[in-house]
Amino acid sequence: MRRTLHLLAILTAAASVFLSCSGKVAKQTGLTDSDLFSRGQQRMAKKSYNKAIEHFQVLLERFPTSPLAPRAQLALADAHMENKDNVEAEVGYDDFLRLYPANDNVPYALFRKGELLFRQMSKPGRDQTKTIEAIRIYRLFLGKSPSGPHAVTAAKRVAELRNRLADNEVVVVSHYITRRKYDSAEARARRAVADYPDTTSLPSLMSLLAQALDREGKKEEAAEVRKSLREKFPGRGDKK
Repeated sequence: MRRTLHLLAILTAAASVFLSCSGKVAKQTGLTDSDLFSRGQQRMAKKSYNKAIEHFQVLLERFPTSPLAPRAQLALADAHMENKDNVEAEVGYDDFLRLYPANDNVPYALFRKGELLFRQMSKPGRDQTKTIEAIRIYRLFLGKSPSGPHAVTAAKRVAELRNRLADNEVVVVSHYITRRKYDSAEARARRAVADYPDTTSLPSLMSLLAQALDREGKKEEAAEVRKSLREKFPGRGDKK
């Protein structure tokens, strides 16, 4: 019994220390906005992201109109992203873009949000909401910084994300064919072929479209699609 009480006392003390440490910065008085920002940056450099987050949050709470507030808001989002806090990071970037739409760092914030979404994209056959949103954000970035330092990376990301969406269409159309929903397969394949003509999945989509048409008895249309497939991708071949 004594050992149990002793253990509980230790755990209680440890929890108390943790709570006091977690609110340590918030309890300190006399810190200026510059103090908080520089300390937050130092913690970031040391990869102490939780401590960096605390410094930037306190700065924004105490000095919301500080000239350093925009940088602190962006740094807060970056710290969350590096800490793998995806939801908090996305909120942080959105807050920056909403609060400081004319700031010089808007392109950077857009690129970082794009990168955040990019690493969350789902496999083909699953929800592609993040993939679609990432494409939108990268395109916004490219519109503001078409020749900036991250433009090449952003363009490559868009191409990769579009390939992911096309791969997803292959999965969906194949599923429709397996379930013998040939009219749905045809409609989906036609739309995908039109939407993703520049992707690596185009041959597969055309082949699936031909299969769906065949199963519907539309032999002539299927033959036309296969002819186009052979012309666009010589040697590809197509099996009925």
